[in-house]
Amino acid sequence: MNMLGLAKRVKARFLLSSTSEIYGSPSPDQHPQKESYWGNVNPTGPRSCYDEGKRVAEALTYGYSRQDHVEVRVARIFNCYGPRMNSDDGRLVSNFIMAALRGEPLEIYGDGQFTRSLMFVHDLVTGLIALMNSDYDQPVNLGSEDESTIEEWATLIRDKVDELRASGEIPPLQPRRPSLAEDDETDEPPAPEPKRSEIKFVDAVVDDPPRRKPDITRARDKLGWQPTWTIEGGIEESIRYFAAIDA
Repeated sequence: MNMLGLAKRVKARFLLSSTSEIYGSPSPDQHPQKESYWGNVNPTGPRSCYDEGKRVAEALTYGYSRQDHVEVRVARIFNCYGPRMNSDDGRLVSNFIMAALRGEPLEIYGDGQFTRSLMFVHDLVTGLIALMNSDYDQPVNLGSEDESTIEEWATLIRDKVDELRASGEIPPLQPRRPSLAEDDETDEPPAPEPKRSEIKFVDAVVDDPPRRKPDITRARDKLGWQPTWTIEGGIEESIRYFAAIDA
């Protein structure tokens, strides 16, 4: 509201970074998700603060557009990743990369069959610039159409870490740091170092959307935009970044 009020006063163009989470858990006939889909969100669940927060932000944005003639742009951003993410932010790509770099299990919530579509950050920035430079004021999906199961993403990331390690492009797996308790038990032999991270399944997250893939027809038609980075290129650049900061 503060930023919308500022945009109104200085007659600035306003960009809202919305999210694919406003769609909630779509039914099978709403896949991939189009901007015309109104969503299916649990308003009182553990994810509702984020989901409904973004939905009300869109409502406020278009309220200011209709009533006060603020120029607005709304980007519904799907799963995005890349260098400079926080290594402990809990997101899919950073979680898997950091676990693989450290030889730790890659933890998947649920059975691994939920899907996600991953977009590299360079493509997102290009899309946001194209949206801001356009005359189009309705919501636009920005995301990748490369949809895979979470188990497939975990396997791909683990294999790519192993590949870059074997080629010498990232450092070898470092010895596991013992805990303080382990330091005190000097008579115990050290634990063997894992040669490859395992994929581990843990309890599913409540209200986690089972499928996520954008329909980017509107972005192609209105902005002339679509992702250009390959999954392999984006994942490799991200692995090199996290390997450097974790060295």
